[in-house]
Amino acid sequence: MHSRATSDSRSTPLDAILDSILGPSHRGHYVDIGAAHPTVLSHTHALYQSGWRGVNVEPRHKRFRLFQELRPEDTNLHSAVGSKRGKLEFREHSLAELPEGEAAAEQRLVEVLTGDDVLAKATGPVDLLVVHAGGAEEDVLRSMDLRRHAPRVVIVDAMRSIRMGTPGPWATPGHERWDSLLLTSGYRLAYSNGIDRFYVREDLHGLLPGEPVDTGMALHPALHIRKLMLAQAERMEQAHAEEISRLCLAHQRGLERFDAELVEKERTIVEQGRALAAYRLAQYPLRLMLPPLRRGIAWHQRAKELLRPRLGNLRQYQPRDLWVPPHYLKGSLSASLPRISLVTPSFQQGHFIEATLRSVLDQGYPALSYFVQDGGSKDDTLDILRAYEKRLAGWMSSPDRGQAHAINLGFKRADGEIMGWLNSDDLLLSGSLAFVGDYFTRHPDVDVVYGNRLLIDENGQEIGRWILPGHDGRALCWADYIPQETLFWRRELWNKVGGQVDESFQFAMDWDLLVRFQEAGAKFAHLPRFLGAFRVHAEQKTSGSIDVIGFKEMTQIRKRLHGRQPGYAEIRAALARFMLRHILHDLLYRLRTRLGLKP
Repeated sequence: MHSRATSDSRSTPLDAILDSILGPSHRGHYVDIGAAHPTVLSHTHALYQSGWRGVNVEPRHKRFRLFQELRPEDTNLHSAVGSKRGKLEFREHSLAELPEGEAAAEQRLVEVLTGDDVLAKATGPVDLLVVHAGGAEEDVLRSMDLRRHAPRVVIVDAMRSIRMGTPGPWATPGHERWDSLLLTSGYRLAYSNGIDRFYVREDLHGLLPGEPVDTGMALHPALHIRKLMLAQAERMEQAHAEEISRLCLAHQRGLERFDAELVEKERTIVEQGRALAAYRLAQYPLRLMLPPLRRGIAWHQRAKELLRPRLGNLRQYQPRDLWVPPHYLKGSLSASLPRISLVTPSFQQGHFIEATLRSVLDQGYPALSYFVQDGGSKDDTLDILRAYEKRLAGWMSSPDRGQAHAINLGFKRADGEIMGWLNSDDLLLSGSLAFVGDYFTRHPDVDVVYGNRLLIDENGQEIGRWILPGHDGRALCWADYIPQETLFWRRELWNKVGGQVDESFQFAMDWDLLVRFQEAGAKFAHLPRFLGAFRVHAEQKTSGSIDVIGFKEMTQIRKRLHGRQPGYAEIRAALARFMLRHILHDLLYRLRTRLGLKP
């Protein structure tokens, strides 16, 4: 599992916020406007090390070259950000210079982009937006449509100005001018330390533990250490860089002894380091406690991770070989098994669809009608379908109106007693068709079945498991927890609810269908077995669409069920009992697996 931070920067407010809303192993995308430095006191440095990627905007030429060298897998932009596109005569000078020290400045012409231009360059949904614009934060925020791009977390520099070498406060707050822009765009304040203000998208705010924390401006002058340290790093000659890093690192770890020669040589840095240590002590006291307490904290973290729900977490551990229990392969293929009609909607999935086809066809189910409805792919999908067409009930490739339309077209050719669909990047596990067919035969009163889910990456390696408890109809009214690739139902029920999926849905058509099944009085059964594998990859519809249309469609279904739009806290409370049962079943499964018992 990737850690979001290095050993010297764990348990920061940003870590806590991202862990709460994304999970500790999520590898997402960031946009850092005014990124300053790729490693020194950077919000995104540890994220980059743990596998995140993003866009860094830095107008200073020397700093931009550092990003090119140290962040080669990021998109690095040598530009400024403002309300209008154009060119800007940018004056490069050290942060450490006083206002009267203007002689050493160097002017460069840089391109000006809008905030929307920068956000559009992200390669995926933006999980973290950082804005440090040197006083121009309001212009930057006004230049972007936050509701359209909808980053999950936004960090904005809250200091209006900074004065060095003078007594008294070094900065004044400057968030009053732009705070309302975020609050009216669907964000809520989650944390403030006097330097930065952390905002979380309103629909995710309920995932955070506790109330917003605002430490204000009065804790300690070292609250402004970020800009001070950046300024000092610029002011010192290159020969002193290693000494500065050594002193800062030592103080961050709470050490009080320094090399006497270094202390004497750079007394100013030592004083700032002590201030930083005091700030760390005030903000994160657990880091500096005695080793036994640290061990207790480590145990607490392990317990917290052990009890964290895995439903919804798409990357739970490092990729490993896909493992299916051996007894899955021992199912009997009786001639009396019911006919199963399976449909695969497909579009531009040539690199995955062959594995999908083989996961179904190689099971040798005797009464299978398998049809593929392709939306007019231009990759090698059609060549693969032609290679397997003798084993298929049929296939067709023509433009359609989306996934739901393709599913309906495929089911028009279905004649099986049992029905289901499998997306062209997912898999059925060995023996699943025989197991499902046998279950329906032995339980004629059951209308719908589904099972547990394996999670795989783009290379087909396992990255997680979802262990579900028994079926809970009340929970289904609040969230769709049923793995679609494991779902099968009887044709009589399909005809009873209209014989089609709702084509107005692009994301939540399976949840809508399940709700209609439940409203029609269907009897559900959860099968305690892994039936399918859900593939997690960069081009995946679920990952790419959930922020754009997914929440809107899920809200639409909840309004239909409850007559209103419930808040996130109400949804979590309604699902609490179900999630506790899931955690218990997951723990029991892991215990049985560790003991070598049959899962």
